[in-house]
Amino acid sequence: MRALLTAVVLAASLAGCDREEIAADAVPELADVVVDAPGHTGEGLGDSGHAIDGVHGAGAAAGNTDDVFSLGYSPGEDDHVVLSWGGRRVTNGPGADLVVFENAFLVGGGPEAFMDPAIVYLSRDGEEWVAFPHDYAAVDEGTYSALPGDWSGFAGIAPVLLNDDTNPADPFDAAAAGGDQFDLALLSDEGEAAAIKAEGFRFLKIVAAPAESNPDTGEPYASDAISNGPDIDGVYGRYLEEE
Repeated sequence: MRALLTAVVLAASLAGCDREEIAADAVPELADVVVDAPGHTGEGLGDSGHAIDGVHGAGAAAGNTDDVFSLGYSPGEDDHVVLSWGGRRVTNGPGADLVVFENAFLVGGGPEAFMDPAIVYLSRDGEEWVAFPHDYAAVDEGTYSALPGDWSGFAGIAPVLLNDDTNPADPFDAAAAGGDQFDLALLSDEGEAAAIKAEGFRFLKIVAAPAESNPDTGEPYASDAISNGPDIDGVYGRYLEEE
């Protein structure tokens, strides 16, 4: 099936097929390999297997409390998880190419939300990484904002509506599935970012935002006082190709 999908996409491209038709042929797949997880304990929220065992969101107003991998965070520490699709590449196609399901939820119906912002990195070889463009745009970047719109390009911002057991949906239908979508077309046209845009990536790394410095302040990204770090529920790629 994967080989057939790749052939269909390539043939469509050569024939000048409409990009919407290419998107319709795509079969989203869940990242299914944990490559690296320094915080893995094998138990409870420390079990990194929860990041690849399907998405089990609890809806707009609640978080998944028992089937996620919690990264935790410590300012300046390397709190992350690296996932892959078993050697295949996620490539650039029409619309979003990647969606990360974390554990955010709206507070009192919104507009504020409980969030654990995370930075998404992509790599072709697992050694050289490119961060997806992101920007914290709060009025005061030294303090935490609970408004999702202030966290552009981060994961851990949108509630998770998709539940493989009780609410199956197309993971790339934002209205039905929730989650944070990423489009490789937004990467830079220079250096390694341009190479990923053209060729795709094999590895994805998710890092707790407060573990890194905000370039606008030189200090760790602000976090909610009651946050304990991003809780990763699952990651879907949309256009996959064999090596």
